[in-house]
Amino acid sequence: KDGDVAVASSDKSIYFISKEGNLLWKYKTSGQVSNVFLTPEYLSVSSEDGVLYFFDRSGNLKWRCQTKGKCEDVASTYNGDYSVGGSDDSYAYFIDKNGEILWKYKTGGWVRRVCISSNAETIACGSVDKNIYSFDKEGKRLWRYRTDSWLNSIITTSDGKYIVSGSNNGNIYFLRNDGTLLWKFNTASPVLRLVCSENAEYVAAGTENTAYFLNRDGKILWQHSIGNFDIMGLRMSKDGSVIGIGSGKNEVELISKNRETLWRYKTDSWVTSLDVSIYGRYVAAGLENGKILFFDNEKIIKDFISEMEGKIDVVAIKENLEQKKYGQTFHLINEIEKQMKKKKKNCPTCKKEMEEKWV
Repeated sequence: KDGDVAVASSDKSIYFISKEGNLLWKYKTSGQVSNVFLTPEYLSVSSEDGVLYFFDRSGNLKWRCQTKGKCEDVASTYNGDYSVGGSDDSYAYFIDKNGEILWKYKTGGWVRRVCISSNAETIACGSVDKNIYSFDKEGKRLWRYRTDSWLNSIITTSDGKYIVSGSNNGNIYFLRNDGTLLWKFNTASPVLRLVCSENAEYVAAGTENTAYFLNRDGKILWQHSIGNFDIMGLRMSKDGSVIGIGSGKNEVELISKNRETLWRYKTDSWVTSLDVSIYGRYVAAGLENGKILFFDNEKIIKDFISEMEGKIDVVAIKENLEQKKYGQTFHLINEIEKQMKKKKKNCPTCKKEMEEKWV
């Protein structure tokens, strides 16, 4: 169903949960899950056991692809026809819908992040060898861009026109898909998290304790510091109108593109992962203590508080998207707002607990 949530926990398990909070299925890997990428019909997973996993929404394992190193990242096209994975064996892997490796490319170092456009016309990866690589579907390297430090993050717009990457020395690189650098912006510390609106009209970057909000021309519109706490989750709505921040300050915060704090919620544990719905109405947060929280920006809702066996590393929400071109970022945020027409029965105890903590 639309609104189901995929969760990666530190107990080396993938949980797939309904929006009512019921466990639909669980899959145990032999290594810690490093990333989950969710589309309306499929779920791709990278794991430190060196395997890329690909499931349908019912939990059936469609394929598994063994690499020679620890898999650090994975991304897939909207229809699941192609997936790209990155590993610490220095390779980027390109895989078809049957789990066959169509090609692999060896970089000069650990491939930390990968991205792919919805039509698979733009495929890119960021490596600790300080290079951004771009490929076509046949595996031909189209270009390589040398940066000043290793890459912690990389994303592409859904149409593949732009690629944005963040480096360990604090630079944000904004490139056209032909490899031309359009601008570079330096922050004060390593760029750990990076998101953009659908056509890169807005770009948000998260360093250790500061979020930066820029326009497509590289002009900084504002920056938001949370003090001596780490930003653990940073997400943006499709149009860039709202930005969600989860932190080690035990807070979930939603900020408008004009830097207005729309709301702030105090949690009882570190926020370790966070998603914002495509249209900006819903927020999902995973906590260090294994809880998952859902928020409605128009009213407080509590469909579930699920408790896992370990801290929540990744959360992703599924929706049947109308605009099938959309798809990008580290962990694909598939939102639920158009499908949540049916009013849910709130748990009175949970709702009271949330209302007491609401700031």
